[in-house]
Amino acid sequence: IGGEEYKVSSIGEDAFWGCDSLTSINIPSSVTSIGEDAFRCCENLTSINIPSSVTSIGESAFEHCENLTSINIPSSVTSIGDESFRCCENLTSITIPSSVTSIGEWAFNGCSSLTSITIPGSVTSIGESAFSECDNLTSITIPTHITNIDKLGVPEETRIIRENV
Repeated sequence: IGGEEYKVSSIGEDAFWGCDSLTSINIPSSVTSIGEDAFRCCENLTSINIPSSVTSIGESAFEHCENLTSINIPSSVTSIGDESFRCCENLTSITIPSSVTSIGEWAFNGCSSLTSITIPGSVTSIGESAFSECDNLTSITIPTHITNIDKLGVPEETRIIRENV
């Protein structure tokens, strides 16, 4: 701006909400947090690169990014906010690293293309309805210390694998 270069350290609330022209995003390594609703309703977003500098993904950050097919969450992230990936209907693959300790309510609600997911042993809390309306989820691996399985919204026909991690 005006010949000056500025370093971006966070992507703020509502920053790119509804930017239909976005198809891919490469977040710079200077960014440490992705704010609430940052990329919400970016319906044509198909890929995103989240750098290892990011430690938190805010509430509804990628909600309704309907064409996002996969996401690799870096091992620096410790929390996945409420509704972060809600209604990402074409999300077929997500990797949750062992650095994550909490997954918010409705975090993956409506991710109807997810077929399996593994929750690492580091996760100590998973919010209610985190996996509701994941209609094609055939298996989910959940640590034995997570006790609120009946409130996670996992489809009835999903095979639940309990691991002692």
